[in-house]
Amino acid sequence: MRAIAAHHHISVRYLHLLFQRPETTLMAWIRQRRPENCRADLADPRLRAHSIQDIAARWEFTHATDFSRSFRRAYGMSPKDHRHSVLDSP
Repeated sequence: MRAIAAHHHISVRYLHLLFQRPETTLMAWIRQRRPENCRADLADPRLRAHSIQDIAARWEFTHATDFSRSFRRAYGMSPKDHRHSVLDSP
């Protein structure tokens, strides 16, 4: 949180206030965006040479099992299956 706030030159308190809506919190938004960013990277042909774990680590998933579980929960398939369905389709 501190890194995000510092990057945008705002306080951590103000960062939380920006997300103080009934439908979401800052952490919920971050938890949602991380798999979305991974999904986009896995579908990017320019990143084909990067391993799935490298992409997950880029978005701060430190454990492969946590990433796989989060991705499957969000998209109903494994990261590997998603990558193959997008990049290996004719």
